[in-house]
Amino acid sequence: MLATKRGNYPVLFYVIVLAIPVLFFVLIESALRAYDYDPIPPLFISSLDERYLTPNPEVALRYFDQDDEWPAPRDDYFLKDKPDDTLRVFFLGGSTAVGWPYGENMMPSRLLSGKLNQAFPDRHIEVVNVAFSAINTYSLLDFVDEVLQQSPDLVLIYSGHNEFYGAWGVGSAKSVGGQYPRLVRSYLVLQHSKVFRLLKNLIDDISADNAREQIADGASMTLMQRMVERADIPFGGDIYQAGLAQYEGNLRRLLAAFRAAEVDVVISDLVSNLREQVPFVSHSVDDRASAAEMYASAQQLEQQGDFAEARDHYRRAKDLDGLRFRAPQAFNEIIQQVASEFAVPVVPMQRYFEQASPNGIIGSSLMLEHLHPNVDGYFLFSEAFYDTLQQQRLLFDGWPKTFDHQAFRRAWPVTEYDRVMAKLRIDYLQDHWPFTPWEQSGKSMMNYEPESDLERLAIQVISGMTTALDARRVLAEDYATQGELALATREFQALLEMYPYNIDVYREAAWLALRHERLQAAQTILLRSLQIEPVAGAHKWLGQIYMRQSDYAEAIVHFEQALALNMTDDPQLISLLSQAYVHIGEPEKAQMIYETLPEVRPAPAGPH
Repeated sequence: MLATKRGNYPVLFYVIVLAIPVLFFVLIESALRAYDYDPIPPLFISSLDERYLTPNPEVALRYFDQDDEWPAPRDDYFLKDKPDDTLRVFFLGGSTAVGWPYGENMMPSRLLSGKLNQAFPDRHIEVVNVAFSAINTYSLLDFVDEVLQQSPDLVLIYSGHNEFYGAWGVGSAKSVGGQYPRLVRSYLVLQHSKVFRLLKNLIDDISADNAREQIADGASMTLMQRMVERADIPFGGDIYQAGLAQYEGNLRRLLAAFRAAEVDVVISDLVSNLREQVPFVSHSVDDRASAAEMYASAQQLEQQGDFAEARDHYRRAKDLDGLRFRAPQAFNEIIQQVASEFAVPVVPMQRYFEQASPNGIIGSSLMLEHLHPNVDGYFLFSEAFYDTLQQQRLLFDGWPKTFDHQAFRRAWPVTEYDRVMAKLRIDYLQDHWPFTPWEQSGKSMMNYEPESDLERLAIQVISGMTTALDARRVLAEDYATQGELALATREFQALLEMYPYNIDVYREAAWLALRHERLQAAQTILLRSLQIEPVAGAHKWLGQIYMRQSDYAEAIVHFEQALALNMTDDPQLISLLSQAYVHIGEPEKAQMIYETLPEVRPAPAGPH
């Protein structure tokens, strides 16, 4: 009888029973949101007096723990409120996309921005870099909504080398779903829930002691070492196939999201060092040649002059390498296939690099180690992107017919400091596993003695004893003191490309030029600074430069701008403005301005 009564309960009863736990979690979620419990780090944060946004240096905490040494994006500012006449481009990817191991002046996005602004000087173009090390297409998917909120006109993608070992990859130590992409993508959504983050934090607290022990053991490990969970992923095996499926699925979702938002996308195929990178892990699979054997065969074929066959063997050796820090050739095939489905242009990066490499085989002429380009490589990298945008007529309809990439290379400020810094970072990386046996990892660089003052300065930056900004300032002043004006100027030019929103750098660079009577250079720097922020001192200096050039009308414009910016108590400025009016034949105006001086003296005489 009782069972019969239960069976006769109205549907509403069951709805209420099921709704209670749901309502419970909704209430907890609402309370945690009201309290703003453990907010997920946003992709962008406000900066520079709230007028700009920049990638959040803590955004990687979505994928890494607080106790980790997490990677971070570079400072790259863009206007919070996008002006109507502004074109905005976002660059997504990993360490190559961010220009590692060089500084901000060698970021591919910064090089591309320089080319675009040179080709279209009358347009305001923002190229924002959102890339950083140790992330893959899962993170790019995680960023899509926040990128779209910033009204992009174009998105550029270079991603694939971190697919196996980047955060949440199938072979990564930072993984939540292993070979199950659907589980990882669910985690991507759930991490935005406060209840989920509360439960995760409770679990993390329980296992905190074990985590601290692991961190202590790996304190001297590189990020590259710390990301590896599976150091041997055989070609064609289950995990390898899962990596391909992960990449293809995420790429398809990425392009679908941007297409739904009607945002243009350009994706590049992938390049890595084939000739000089011996396979990290080599073994035979199903009686096929091992990675090491295929690599040796490639070297022999190249020596015999059979370059096309050698290139194929080098690629095969890379694909057979069990340690998957270099994307397999299958990824480039996936890029072509998925891009074709979505009618997305592909940057033929592999073709560019092969055509610029001896015997058509990518090696140390363009690469530093296994996959990061050197200076020439990064210039070529930006050229490939620029040419693709031009050919596809993206952003603009009327592109210049040609662009002198070689002239751009010669003019762009990359210095010996950049090369020394990159060398030391690569030396440190290669002193660790997998370039060095695990038992010897980190020992060679432990007591490294710098070979020059430049190395000593670079080591101070790498160790955190000083900043790149202060180091290059010191270097520039040292060069100037030694009479090496060209070298000093080059360092300040590099600083301007590294920190294009730092008004102090503009002032220091302009002052260096003025001290050495390089008026045209100072004028260019000051005019550029005024595009960032109207500063009274910049207007005053420009007014004096125009006075020296006998362009009194333009001098007046800048002197009056300086006065409008609260420099009315500057007697020198008032006197200069008065003199400028005398020179253009307005002595009455000159007298009126001159009388505002604290101690009135006779008005300046007119020009003779």
